[in-house]
Amino acid sequence: MARRLLSVLLAIVVAVILVGFFLPREVLVQRSVVIDTPPQMAFEVLDELAYFNAWSPWYARNAEADYRLEGPASGQGAALSWSEREGSETGRLWITASMPPERVELKMELGETGSDHFFSIQPADGGSEVAWGMRMRFGALDLTGRYIGLMLPSLVGGDLRRGLEQLKDLLERHPGTMPPRPDGVEASDFPGGMND
Repeated sequence: MARRLLSVLLAIVVAVILVGFFLPREVLVQRSVVIDTPPQMAFEVLDELAYFNAWSPWYARNAEADYRLEGPASGQGAALSWSEREGSETGRLWITASMPPERVELKMELGETGSDHFFSIQPADGGSEVAWGMRMRFGALDLTGRYIGLMLPSLVGGDLRRGLEQLKDLLERHPGTMPPRPDGVEASDFPGGMND
C-alpha cells in the first residue's frame, strides 16, 4: 500500500514538473480606461513619477513608507524608490523609455522580483484611452514562477484597473490643467536629482 501511494505521489510530482515546462515563460496583464483628458496631459502625469503615489493602487498599503525621487523630474532615468522601514528591502520604479505623448515604459523591482510595465495613451472619444500593462518573464527552469504566472491576471489585474480608475479621477478633477504635485516624496540628493 505504501509503495503504491509513493508511486502515485511520484507520478504527480513528475506530471507537475513536465506541465511546468510547457507553461508560458512570459505573461502580460493589461487593463485600460478612457479618461476625459487630452493625451498630452495624461502622458505628462504618467511620465513624472512625482505623481505616481497620487493614483497608485499600492500607495494606501504603504503610505508610511519612505519615498524618494531620483534622477530627472520626468522621462527616461526618472525613478521612485521606497522602503517600508530602515533596513528593509527597497522597491524601485524607473522609466526606461519615454515617447511623448503615446507611451511610457518602466521597470519595477520589489525585493528580488522584477517586472516590466508600460502605459500606452491613444486619443479616444474626445479624451484618452490609457492602457497599463505589466509583463513578467520567467527563466527556463523557473517552474514556480511559471505557475505563479498563471495566477498573475487575478493577482494584479484588479490593482491595475483600480490604479487606472484613480488616475482617471485625478485627471478629471483638474480638467485642462496639471494636477498639483502630491506631498510626501523627497527629491534625491543624487546627481541629476530634482533638487539639482
